[in-house]
Amino acid sequence: MPRTLDKYIFRETFVPFLLSISILTVTALLTRIIKLIELLVTQGAGITFAAWFVLSVIASFFVYILPVSFLIGVLVAFTRLSSDSEITAMKASGLSLYGIARPVLFFAVAAYVLNLAFTLYIFPWGNLKTKTLLLDTAKTRLISGIEEKVFYDRFKGAVLYIDHITEDGGMEGMYISQEGESKHGGGGPMLFFAQKGEFMPSNDESTLFLRLSNGTIHSRPSGAAPDGEYHIARFSTYVVELKLPGKEPVSRLDKGDKELYINELFDKIKAVGAKGGDTRPLVLELHRRFALPASVFVFALLGIPLGIQKVRVQKFTGFNIAIIIVLIYYILTTALETLGKNGILPLWLSVWGANIIMLLAALYVFYRGAADAPLNPARGLVARLDRGKRHT
Repeated sequence: MPRTLDKYIFRETFVPFLLSISILTVTALLTRIIKLIELLVTQGAGITFAAWFVLSVIASFFVYILPVSFLIGVLVAFTRLSSDSEITAMKASGLSLYGIARPVLFFAVAAYVLNLAFTLYIFPWGNLKTKTLLLDTAKTRLISGIEEKVFYDRFKGAVLYIDHITEDGGMEGMYISQEGESKHGGGGPMLFFAQKGEFMPSNDESTLFLRLSNGTIHSRPSGAAPDGEYHIARFSTYVVELKLPGKEPVSRLDKGDKELYINELFDKIKAVGAKGGDTRPLVLELHRRFALPASVFVFALLGIPLGIQKVRVQKFTGFNIAIIIVLIYYILTTALETLGKNGILPLWLSVWGANIIMLLAALYVFYRGAADAPLNPARGLVARLDRGKRHT
């Protein structure tokens, strides 16, 4: 019988959990749909790009959706079980609230492991992949504006001319005039003539590379007379660096804190600390990776007793209570992390503080629920006083 009840309670919790994940994921995607449509329509991004974009965006916010969905699943399940008097029947058969909570806690362990894996590995991948996709799309849009037999001057200090663009995107009859210091004759401009060329990927947000084949480089030293020194160099392959307009040299390999895997986060903390830099944002991010998944245990202990409380009838539903709990958790987390950033609280406490406070509240609520006592002790005291007056 206990095993049958465990399966039953697990199923009752799992169904609204999955439904909540689906609804919250779609809702979160709607906030990015305008950006996706813009990329598909104005920048010519294809279906492959759209698929990768959706996957990377989901990976970047799934770590927040899972704990909330778990709380909603528990509250909805136990609200339904309580309203149908199934909790009363379970207790009448000798099952305590601790026994009823057992399958939920096992479910919380599975949710914790899943969310921890996402937080440590999938979450940084999603953030980095989104950044890379947007960068590559911006470069593709810049390249797609190039037309044959037209002088293209949108690169910094360079003018590009292409005689012919093939059906597969290849470029033939290349001419490039590039300002700046010449490697082959001083500080004058350089002229490139090549039979063929193709763009290459770059790890720098501000740069594109153009590989030229079978051509010549013409350059004249700065200050040379019109009929003076002149250099010509032949090449079979040469790579030209083109600077993008309005971009500072920032490497895509310079990852943000949320784009770092756990080992990279540890290494960066050590490197920044060795240089005497401020490691607080990095340490906060490190603790977040473990504190957020652990919130499912707090939500499990809170969701069960709150779901079976009579106060939730008519005025509150499981979803409403979940929204209130998540809002309180968010306010606590934001306030405590602000104190940590300002040096008022230890960094670990500023991140884990919300979990600790909510856990103490959850243990109290769970204890009162297991004892079939109202959450408000004053309410129980008033009820006892009323009974005493009636007896006298």
